[in-house]
Formats: sequence, structure tokens, C-alpha cells
Amino acid sequence: MNIYVFELKAQLKSFIIWTVSLLLVLLIFMSGLFPVFMDSKDEVIKAYSGFPPQFAAAFGLFVDQLFSYGGFFQFIYSYISVIGAIMASIFAIGAFSREKRSKCVDFLLTKPVTRDDIFGAKFLSGLTLLGVANILFVAFSVLLYHSSNPGGDTWRVIWASCALFFTQLVFYAIGTLFAVLARKVRSVSGIATALGFAGFILTALNNMLHEDFLHYLAPLIYFEPYAVFSNGGFEVKYAVTAAVVFAACVVFSFVKYRSADTPAL
Repeated sequence: MNIYVFELKAQLKSFIIWTVSLLLVLLIFMSGLFPVFMDSKDEVIKAYSGFPPQFAAAFGLFVDQLFSYGGFFQFIYSYISVIGAIMASIFAIGAFSREKRSKCVDFLLTKPVTRDDIFGAKFLSGLTLLGVANILFVAFSVLLYHSSNPGGDTWRVIWASCALFFTQLVFYAIGTLFAVLARKVRSVSGIATALGFAGFILTALNNMLHEDFLHYLAPLIYFEPYAVFSNGGFEVKYAVTAAVVFAACVVFSFVKYRSADTPAL
């Protein structure tokens, strides 16, 4: 419990900064830009026609779905998910590389606490922060949705908003695996940012090339809000892929953490 509480306190500042960033981006786009965007439909279509198709696709601009609440939410989610991926990666890498960066791994592991307990406390601390952040994100999404769609389908927007949490779980597991395997971690934010933008690049490649195998390699689009708004749920094959990636990363991280040799520093 001491490790769990310590990790929560250690990541509290980062949690506040990233959560506020997510909510501000959502507020600016859905409350500030969406009404203006809808009122300027003809101008937007004209501007869109001037973009090369591949360029527009790379940045998530699909005019056939853009002029609806779900379509616009999907568009901004392309960028919110990058923020969320970096946030989740920071929590994971920060927790599991803390002792490596402080050069006190041997000190921690000589305490009367098993490695299983240490891993569990660190892992659960990050999950707790992600859970709280996403409760706020979902609640904020519902409020914004009903401000422009009185009497709309609340459950659909809740489920669509949960795409962020599911995506963050995948990146949290990937970040945990990286931190456990890495011998040295020089910059938590630098590595987390690289993971987030790698996901964005894979998404852009998928949107441009439309190769099915690329979709399986792009964690940011395993869960797409527009699928919920249009079809009522996420695509099962990609949700299963996300679950497999998450489980594999967590299991391998756990096995490696509890059995790795730790040199005295």
C-alpha cells in the first residue's frame, strides 16, 4: 500500500496537467469550434477540395462523415488519443523506471516486499490515475454532447468516449513493457512522446494506404468513436487485438520484472 500511495503522489502533478489538457482540448473543439464548423459547411468543403486526398486522410479529414457530431468527435479524437497515449505511457514508464533513474533498484528490492507486490502496486497506481482521468473525460463529453444535442443518446456518447480509456490501456501496457525491459531510461516524457507519435504515424499510414494489416499495427485506431456513433459499437476484431496486446505486454512485463537480475548500483 505504501508503494501504491507513493506512486499516486509522485504522479499527481503529471496527472493534473495531462487531464486538464485533455479536457481543454475537448472543450475548445466541441464547444468552441464545432458550432462554427457546422455553420461554415460550404467553406469547409471548398477548402477540403483543395487538399490532396492522401494529405487529408493522413490527418483524419473524411468529409463524408465530418459534418455530424460523431464524425467531428472522431476527427478531434485523432489528436486527443495522441495526448492520451503519451499520458498513459508517462504513467507507466515513470512508475517502472523510477528506481532505475534514481539508481536505487537494489535498495527497493531488498525491502520486505515481494516483487509481485511491487509490480502490482505500481501497475495499479497508474490504472487508478487513468480511471479517474477517464471518468472526468466521459462526464465532460456527456455534458458537452447534451449542450448541443438536448435529449441525445447518452449511452452512445459514453461508450464512444470510453475509446480513450481502452486506447490508453494499450499504451499503458506497452509503456510498462518498455520500462521493464529497458536497462536505462533517460527521459520519461521523451520516450512517451515517441510512442504517442509513432502511433499517430501508423494511423496516418493506415488512413492513406488502406491496408488492413496496418490497422492491426495502429493502436490509436483499435477503438474509434465514430464506429459507436454510426454502428453502436467498436469493431470486434480490433478490440480483440487490443486485448491480446494488453494481456501479452502485461504478462511478459510481470514475468520479466519478477525474475530479472538486478545489479547493485
